[in-house]
Amino acid sequence: MPDLVPRPDTLPVGWIWFQLLLTVTWVVHILLMNALVGSALITLIGGLKRSGPAAVAARDAAGRVPTLVALTVNAGVAPLLFVQVLYGHLLYTSSIVMAGWWFAIIPLLIIGYYAAYGVALRYEGRWRPVLSIVTLAVLFFVAFMWTSNNTLSLTPDRWNVYFDRPDGSFLNVSEPTVWARWLHMILGAVAVGGLFLALVQDQWARGGDFEAAAARDWALRIFTHGSMASMLVGIWWLMVLPDAVMKLFMGGSIFASILLVVGVGLSVYAVVMAFLKKVRLAAGFLVATVLVMAVLREIVRGGYLAGVFHPRDLAVNPQYSPLVLFLAVLAVGIVSVVYMLKLAARAGKEA
Repeated sequence: MPDLVPRPDTLPVGWIWFQLLLTVTWVVHILLMNALVGSALITLIGGLKRSGPAAVAARDAAGRVPTLVALTVNAGVAPLLFVQVLYGHLLYTSSIVMAGWWFAIIPLLIIGYYAAYGVALRYEGRWRPVLSIVTLAVLFFVAFMWTSNNTLSLTPDRWNVYFDRPDGSFLNVSEPTVWARWLHMILGAVAVGGLFLALVQDQWARGGDFEAAAARDWALRIFTHGSMASMLVGIWWLMVLPDAVMKLFMGGSIFASILLVVGVGLSVYAVVMAFLKKVRLAAGFLVATVLVMAVLREIVRGGYLAGVFHPRDLAVNPQYSPLVLFLAVLAVGIVSVVYMLKLAARAGKEA
C-alpha cells in the first residue's frame, strides 16, 4: 500500500497554518452548502403548497438558491486549495481513480445552476417542480461525489482498483462509511437550510409580520426534525467507522472523546433553542457545533491515515512572505464580502 501513495510536496510554512485555514474556510463553505441544499429542498417541498407558511418559506428560498450556489462554489475554493496543499497527493490520486464521475460534477453543476435560476425567475411557471427536482438532484449528486472522493482519498488500499478499471469509472460505494457520511451531511443540510430561512423570516416577524412568523416557525420545525435525524445517522456513521478510528471517540483519545461530547451537547442546545423559538441563539449554537465537527472531521482523517501519512511529516522550505500577503488579501476580501452582503440586504429591503 505505501508504494501507491505519491510523494507530497514541501510546504512554505509549518503545516498547522494550513490546517487552521483549512478548518476555518471549510466551516464557511459547509454552512453555505448546507443553507443551499436545505433551501433547495424547502423550495421543492414547500412549493407543493399554494398557501400557508410552507408556501411562504418556499417562495423566499427559491429566490435565494441561485445566490447560494454562487457563494457556495466560491467559498469552496479556499478549503479545496488548502486540502490540496496538505493532502493533495492523496486527493489527486483518488480523483484519478474515479475521474469519470469527478469530471461530471462541473457540467452537472452548471445545469443545476440554470435550473435554480429557472425556478427563481419563473416561480409560477409549470416547470417549477421539474426544475426544482433537477436542482436538488444535482446537489445530491455533487455531495455524493465529494463524499466518495474524500473517503477514497483516506483508503489508499483501495486504489489498486485503478489497474483493473483505468477508465476512471470506479465509485467508492462499497466503503462502509460512505452512505452514512453522505446521509448525515444531507440531513444536516436540511436542518441548516431550515434555520437559515427561519433567521430570514425572523427579521420580518420582529417587525410584526404574522405571515413571516408562521413561516419562521415552520422552518424551525424543518431544522429541529432535520437535526434529530442527522444525529441518529451520525451514530450510524460512528458505528461503521474502522475500529481503530471509532475507538478514538470511545476513550482512545481523551481530546477526541471530549470534543465529541461537546459537539453533541452544542447540537442539542441548538435544537432546544429552536423549540423555544430563540432563532439567533440556535444559530449561534449551530455555528459552534459545525466548528467542533470540523475538528472532529480532521481527527477522523488522521485516524484513517495513521501509519500512512500525517502533514507534520511534510518538509518545510521556509517562505513566509506568501503567507503574509495571503492573510492581508484575505482580510481585505472578508471586509469586501461583508460590505457587498450589506449592500445586497439593503437593496432587498428597498425592493
